[in-house]
Parts: sequence; structure tokens; C-alpha cells
Amino acid sequence: MALAVAGCGSGGGGGRPDAKVFGEVCSPGGTFDINGRAAVLASLNVHINASGLVELDTTAELLLGLDVEQNGTDLVVTAELCVIQIPEIPLQGQDQPIIFDVPTETVESVEPVTGTGTLSSPNQTCATIESQQFTLVIGAILDPIESALLPVSDDNGDFSFCAPTADTTCDLAIGVNCACDQEGDGIAGATLRASNVPAVDLDEVYVTMRAQFTLNGEVHSSDLLIGEVDATIEQGILGCHLASGNTCNADQVGAVKNLNPVITPQLGNPSTFRGVRVDPSTTCADIIANRDDLFPR
Repeated sequence: MALAVAGCGSGGGGGRPDAKVFGEVCSPGGTFDINGRAAVLASLNVHINASGLVELDTTAELLLGLDVEQNGTDLVVTAELCVIQIPEIPLQGQDQPIIFDVPTETVESVEPVTGTGTLSSPNQTCATIESQQFTLVIGAILDPIESALLPVSDDNGDFSFCAPTADTTCDLAIGVNCACDQEGDGIAGATLRASNVPAVDLDEVYVTMRAQFTLNGEVHSSDLLIGEVDATIEQGILGCHLASGNTCNADQVGAVKNLNPVITPQLGNPSTFRGVRVDPSTTCADIIANRDDLFPR
């Protein structure tokens, strides 16, 4: 599965004629300090095509915790993944859509990543904010992390796993461009919950995954960032588990691979993010529990 959401380049600010408007108009004239922690909701507008069986526009989400250290116009940002949502896949003639759900325990096992960003002004509201690209890899060790191919199963159901064994956890695994056990559940890759997959009655799918994103927006205040997000999510299928209790055979794994949709940006409908200040002690669990208060629907 591959998802690519393209932003629209650098934004302006401060009321300039060429200023970028990120859904809400920023009011210049104030000052800010964005040191601290923010909860960020990235709303991804995507188009899915599942082997010609379904083709439609839909959405996905990333929910993040960002710890920001500001030094003038330079930023050091640590990004913590709280939620990653894979779009549901509706099929004609089937009442329920195909769902691949990333469990909380899988997300909690993903280590935060640290990168940099820049501001167009150190303290004037409506300054632009741009981050570098952040890359989160789940269920694999990749080199280079940004572009190496994700491990996937071949026609025989085999795949490259890290040494010494396929069930070695990612923090102990040896090697690169190989699958490892993300959650420590004894199975290579990340374990996703699966439902409503036609022809194969699954309860779990084992995958490798990479999420990459950059943020490009405006500082509305010390408490609010708004902008566009350029994000990609890729997923490689390693194997699956049947609801009956058996492990999928190679043909069943192949069927699951064939049902993965191609996911592309919605033309003319950029993806957006909203970041709001939270207490430095706020955990991902707190962000998830208070999502609707932080980001009213």
C-alpha cells in the first residue's frame, strides 16, 4: 500500500499579498513563543483505487505529539506517533468496508523521531513554519530509511527478516532492509487487526510500514499552528492470520496483497494539519482521550 499526499509548497504570512491562507486567516501584530508540547492532527485527503473494484476520495489521519525547542528561527522537533489511520476500503456488493486497524500497542512501540524546522520570524505572529521530513518505520530496519524498499512477502510467502530470527524484536535485530518484530509478540513486522477481507476470513495482517511527513504552515499564536502537510504512508504485506486460528498460506497472503489499494493525493484538495499547545506532561493517551476537545469535528 502506498499513500502520497502532496502539499502546495511554502506558505507566506503576515498579510502579504502572496501570503498562503491555510484555511483560517492569521492576524498579524502579535508575538509568540512555541517552546513546549503540541498535539497535532494531520487530516490527509486521499484517493483510493483497490484493483479497480472501488475508486473514491476519502480521508486518513495522523495524530502526533510534538515537542518543540525554539531558538530564534531554528527549531528542534521531536515527533511522537499517537495514531496512524489507514483508510477503510469499501467494496461494491459488500456491506462492510475492508479495515486494517493499527492497534494502540503497535503505535506505542514506535520510537519518537527528532528533526529540525525553521521559522520566518522568531516571534511575530503569522510567521511561516517549515519542518524537515520526518520518517517513522514500523516493523522493519531500513537503510536508507527514507527510500529503501519495504520488505514484503514473495510468491512463496517468504520475506527478508533480520538476524538472528524472524521473531527478533526491532531493538535487538541485526541487519538492514529486513523485517523485525515490532511489538514483541513473536511475529515479524507490525501486527494489524483486519476485518471484512473478502474470500479470506482474517483477523490479523502482518506488515512493514513507513510514514513520512513535513509540515508547512503559519504560527497563529503561541498556542496554535495551522498549515498543510505533505505525507506518505507505505505498507508491505508479510503475512496474515485466519480467524479460524491458522496461519495464512502463500496463496492467501497473495490474495491480501492483491486487495491492497493504491492511494494517491486528491487533486486540488491539499491535506492539512492543526497543532494546539498542550501541557508538557500530556501523553499520547491523553491526546487520544481528549481528541474531540482539542480538535472539534
